[in-house]
Amino acid sequence: MKGILTIITLSLCLVACRSTHEDPYAAGARLEALSKNKRVARTYEQFVASPGYSMSRDMWRGSAIEMNDPRNSRVEILLKEQRGRLYINDRIAMDFPVCSGRIGGHETPRGTFRITEKQREHRSSIYGSFVNANNVVVKGDANSGQKAPKGTHFKGALMPYWMRFNGAIGMHVGSVYRSGASHGCVRIPPEACSILFNKLAVGSKVIVK
Repeated sequence: MKGILTIITLSLCLVACRSTHEDPYAAGARLEALSKNKRVARTYEQFVASPGYSMSRDMWRGSAIEMNDPRNSRVEILLKEQRGRLYINDRIAMDFPVCSGRIGGHETPRGTFRITEKQREHRSSIYGSFVNANNVVVKGDANSGQKAPKGTHFKGALMPYWMRFNGAIGMHVGSVYRSGASHGCVRIPPEACSILFNKLAVGSKVIVK
């Protein structure tokens, strides 16, 4: 009986010790998971001043994100930093990573523009792939002006949350690297792009600088 009581006592002690040492760590891990890519505990000034800001894939959102006024909303694309900023009623609402046009003839033009078209589901009429009858890619990184390999047809690249602002150039969901890599469009991560799509309207200002 004494041996059983000793085992029970030791077991309870181990549980108590494990709880004491693990719970704070678990709580911290949960907090980190909730804060990741949101920077909820930082001011915008701290976020921008953080080391590696321009190379970060993190997003920042402020209280202005709760407002909804497309007529007084604009987005700024910072080519050097490869970042985008959403303003609502002249208040910073969101800062997010972008991927603009690559150097060598596909640079995203600087200037002040207006959104002229929005489509939740959009495919490029210029860039995409040649696919066969089974929709299998035969030749990727193609354009519609190239001759299609035998037995294939051109299929434009998917550009969800498309927002056209300068001729064939627009903002849309796409692969976001930390340097220019697109054909001229501004690629944006899915979460940030869906927010922009909902907060901006045809006529909203887009400033590329």
